[in-house]
Parts: sequence; C-alpha cells; structure tokens
Amino acid sequence: MRQILMTNTLSGKKEPLKLLNPASNHVGIYACGVTVYDDCHIGHAMQAIYFDIVRAYLRYCGYKVTYVRNYTDVDDKIINRAKERGMSPAKLAADMIAGSERDMQAIGVQPADFEPKVSENIPEIIAMIESLISKGYAYATSTGDVYYRVRKKSDYGKLSNRKPDELRSGTRDLVAGDKEDDLDFALWKRDSTPDASWQSPWGQGRPGWHIECSAMSCKHLGKSFEIHGGGRDLVFPHHENEIAQSESANDAPYASIWIHSGLLTIDHQKMSKSLGNHISIQKFLQDWPAEVLRLGFLMNHYSSNIDFSQTFFQTCHKRLLYYYEGLVAMDEYSAGVKSSADKTTLDAFHAAMSDDFNTVAAISSLNKSFKQAREIMVTKKSPEKQAQIAGIATALRETGHVLGLFKTDAASEVHNIKLKLLPSLGINEGEIQAAILERKEARAAKDFARGDRVRDDMASRGIELRDTPHGTVWSIKFTGDE
Repeated sequence: MRQILMTNTLSGKKEPLKLLNPASNHVGIYACGVTVYDDCHIGHAMQAIYFDIVRAYLRYCGYKVTYVRNYTDVDDKIINRAKERGMSPAKLAADMIAGSERDMQAIGVQPADFEPKVSENIPEIIAMIESLISKGYAYATSTGDVYYRVRKKSDYGKLSNRKPDELRSGTRDLVAGDKEDDLDFALWKRDSTPDASWQSPWGQGRPGWHIECSAMSCKHLGKSFEIHGGGRDLVFPHHENEIAQSESANDAPYASIWIHSGLLTIDHQKMSKSLGNHISIQKFLQDWPAEVLRLGFLMNHYSSNIDFSQTFFQTCHKRLLYYYEGLVAMDEYSAGVKSSADKTTLDAFHAAMSDDFNTVAAISSLNKSFKQAREIMVTKKSPEKQAQIAGIATALRETGHVLGLFKTDAASEVHNIKLKLLPSLGINEGEIQAAILERKEARAAKDFARGDRVRDDMASRGIELRDTPHGTVWSIKFTGDE
C-alpha cells in the first residue's frame, strides 16, 4: 500500500498515515461540517472540496475509507436567525441542510458516508456527558448547565500548543451559571427553545458546541480513528475541546492525525457579509462553472491561506479551456487507438498527492503532461505516437477524476467555456465568425497580408485563430504557463 505523508497539526510535523488496524486497510475520517443558519459560501466549499479530494485519493490508492461530515443543526446562530425569520429553528435548519446538499452536489462534492445531525444524536451526546460527570471531568450547576473541567485534563492545549492559563473559555456564547473556572466550557446549556431543546438529567436544554462532534465521531468511527480535520479557525477552541472531552470520556486516544485547511480571503480581505464580499456558492455558480472554483482551490495547498479575485477566477477558467481543448485534440489524434494510462503521468501524480495531498504539485504534473502531449501532436503522426497520446489522455482523465476534474464531455465543454469567457473579452461569437470568414476570403484571394492582419487583430483582443485541415478554428489565448 502506498505510503502517504500528512502534516499533523497535533505534532507540527509531517507524518506517514498509520492505520489503527492495518489488516483492515481502513481509514476513518471525520471533518467538521457547517452550522446551518445560512446558505453555504465558497469558504465552506473550500474545506468540503479539500476533504472530498483527500477521501478520493485515499480510495484511489486502495484504502477503504469511512468519511463522516456532520451538520450542526442546533446552535445559537440558528435560533437567532429563526427568530428573525419568524420560523422554528428546526425548519430553518432543515431548509439550510437541503440547500447545502444542493450546493455540494453542484460543485461536485460527493456526500459523506455518514452525515449526522446534532438533533438526531441527543441520546449519544447526553450519554457522553454523563460519562464525563461520572469520571469527574464535568459538573452540573444548580442552574441546569454542565461544564467540562479544563484543568483536570493535564495535557489540555496540546493541539493549539498553548497552556490553559493562556486560553479563554471556548464556548460560542458563555452560559450564565456557577462555573468553577472561567476556562471551563459548556457541554450542556439550559434552554427551553421549542424545536431546539431536549429533556436531560439536568433539565431542559441543548448541547454545547463541542460535545456534538465527540459523540457523533465516536458513534460512526469508534473511540479512536485515523484523521480528523476542518478549517484552521477550528483548532481552538473547537478541536482542542473535542480532544479533551473525547479522551476523557473514552479513556482512549482520539484522532491520530489532525489536518487543517487554510482560510479564504477575497481581494486580500476576509470574506464577510459586512464587507459585501461574501460569495455564496449559488452566487458563484451564476458567474462561473463549478470546476473554476475547484481548480482555484487545487492550485493552492490545502493548508494555505487563499486569496481569490475575479482575475484569478478568469485565469482558472482559461486554464480549464486549455485542458479541455487538449483532451479534444488528444482524442482526435489518437482516434481508434486504445492504450493503458501513461505511467509517467501517474507516477508524477502519486508523487505529488502522497506528499501531504500536494494538489499544487499535482496540477503542475498534469500541466507537464498536457504540454508534452501538445509537443508530440505537432510532429508527424505514427501508431506509436498515437498510442502514447492515448495513454496520456487516459492518465489525465484518471487522475483528473480523483481531483474532481474532466468529468464532462470534453468537446461540449470546450464550446461552453468559450462562450462563457467571451463577454469578459468584450467580443461575441458573431464577430469572431465574421473575422474567420474575412480571413478565409483574404487567403483565397492570395491577400495573405490582410489575412494576417485579421489574425493579429483577433489576437490583440484575446482570440487565437488557428488554421487546421478542417478550416480555421478559434480559441481564447492561453499559453498554459499563465
């Protein structure tokens, strides 16, 4: 089985993936999902796409993967938003979950194997809290709240690498009550909100933010599993508190490896509604194809902070056209020839992805294969070269599918992308066809200077005209090195 290295937030080092049960060839992954009080934005898409690729690559390497991504459907933000809209928290959460499922499907993110909701796991959450109380790691107050004793866990702070005295309480909203220590965080909050509270041994209430993931990961993956992840903003307090309460309740190590994705900015500003740069997935898809967003993330390492801009999206869109046109050309060049996937392409892809899921290097390796194929195709055709091109095309599609790319028909996608890019260049297809006709007439009249002027004029506007045995065709200028 291929060795895969990952940067472990817990150790701060790059470590090989080690299976808890090597004979089973099984990997358990838990990634924290969204709090469903609003539509998903492209920041949510960032984490979802990266972990979608992590799962896909592990399965491509032959691992059996169980992937769990939860929905937080009980939370202060949901309750407050539901009040604003005059609806029940449960109804708002259900609507937002349906929207999230729609959005994830639209950007090519496959459903997790389990997608548990907090509201459906209250018995498991209560049972874990009871275990923590019985072991002295938690206590109930006279007001009906339950808190975790942070200082009782001797290694608390090991994920964020901070001492307890350097920290502040990790609950999203501090709960009134008799806390023993300001650092203690809520496991259960007294509450009587209809559709967002439940009866418990401590009275009517609802779970704290952190306990939900501990209970749901244990339910679906066991007390210990291989990989836990989420956005970097969750390292503290959420993931730190997950470790503390899970290890205290289960008397076992929690996740072996913690991987965290970076944060997203737009034009060097943190994405937020107040700044007006909050881009929902639905809004993004009105302006760009889903593969543009995915490629944009792939061109950055999952751990990097990413800054997106309209210019960057435009470049990604042109790069997609370059890829799809390359695949069309390879299909035409190798028509009727079958070949197994090119080994050089596959080896370069594995070298990149097995080293901390380095999608930047993986995309670079695909670029080299596309460039190699184009160089071969301008030489004299032979059966050997056709077989080589067929093998490269097979390998590019195979590896591309792992990354969530090249899943649509290449020929139809080329036309779609070109038409979507034209408005940004200030030109329409009618003008291009008129230029092609003028160039054809000039060449027929042996007026090659005029034909060249037409070509050069189109090039100055970002349109490339190419003469082929089937006539002049047009595309959007992109060298592949941009």
